[in-house]
Amino acid sequence: MALAWVAAALLPRGDMLLYARYAREALTAPYLHRLPVEYPAASLGIFLLPRLLPLPYVMAFGLLAELGLLALLLSSDGLPAKPGWSRRVAVYFLLGAFCVLVARYDVFPALCALLAVERARSGRWGRAWAWGVLGALLKVFPVLLLPGFLLAERRSSGRWPLRRVLASAMAVAAVLGAQLAIAPRSVISPLSYELHRGFELSSLGGSLTLLADPGQVRWISGYGSIEVAGPHAVLIGALVAVLGVASLAAIWRLSAGGRLGVEATSLAVLSVAVLSDRAFAAQYLVWLVPLWAYWEIRRGWLAAAGLTTLVFPFLYVEAATLGPGYYVATATAAARNGILVVSTLLWLREQLADDRAGLQVPAKDLPALPALT
Repeated sequence: MALAWVAAALLPRGDMLLYARYAREALTAPYLHRLPVEYPAASLGIFLLPRLLPLPYVMAFGLLAELGLLALLLSSDGLPAKPGWSRRVAVYFLLGAFCVLVARYDVFPALCALLAVERARSGRWGRAWAWGVLGALLKVFPVLLLPGFLLAERRSSGRWPLRRVLASAMAVAAVLGAQLAIAPRSVISPLSYELHRGFELSSLGGSLTLLADPGQVRWISGYGSIEVAGPHAVLIGALVAVLGVASLAAIWRLSAGGRLGVEATSLAVLSVAVLSDRAFAAQYLVWLVPLWAYWEIRRGWLAAAGLTTLVFPFLYVEAATLGPGYYVATATAAARNGILVVSTLLWLREQLADDRAGLQVPAKDLPALPALT
């Protein structure tokens, strides 16, 4: 974790300064009337916490994020059943996300997502739903875990957990109602932000934009990132969205049929969420790595992690040194996305094959040689 903190100190602090601005604006009268634009309103609770410490904001945020990272590494209930889990997490993080671990707030919703999956694995469904809802209020992606929990509990108990669905909906409605009363326009701002932004250069949409017409692409700064623009953006956006929705439907259908366990379902839906998003920044690996680590180290996931770090921060200097544009960075990100898609599909095929064979594959300790895929 010391390496991550040093990296955060050396890299641009734009996101942490943005968090500081949101915290400062929220405490400016009239209080709480200026909420984060691209994040759910509850994320403000995370952004305000560093102000409670007698430290400069960036240092205080880094300290709290490091504590969140430590909690994540120690949070798995299944360590005896999943030996080597913490070491696998550390390997993936050091290779693919060490530059952003304590410089982004994703570690907090990722911790909630992991705690939700851990509780679901042991059948503590009430706590699983509670952690999933809390994660969704911080950053929307953990809400995709809840249908898998619903289907898994239905299989285990023989009945639909309608009370949990109602309680979760009421909790979200209460938060949104309070937000609507305080700052009405902020309720839909994260959705509007996502729909109007372009393809960040590391995203799958950015990769397809480059491949569709390399001679016509250009790079622009917008929405806090470097975006890839091209003549087929609308078509590519629609294609990625349709593939994402169809993939989620297929995963939940497999889960409903008992073909995928709750861990595999959770990893599959979060993988789809990451790949179908209009951005795929390095911190998005923080969502996936804790679930990757339920299984043995895979070469494809290792390669995806390493290429993520190669793109950011190293290849982000391309325009300033080689210029013009970010051809190498975007092409490298496209290779990362391709490897991640193939490796995840191979992993999914293995899970389905093990289900047909009636096998349960344990996560072993960190092997001397990674799996071939």
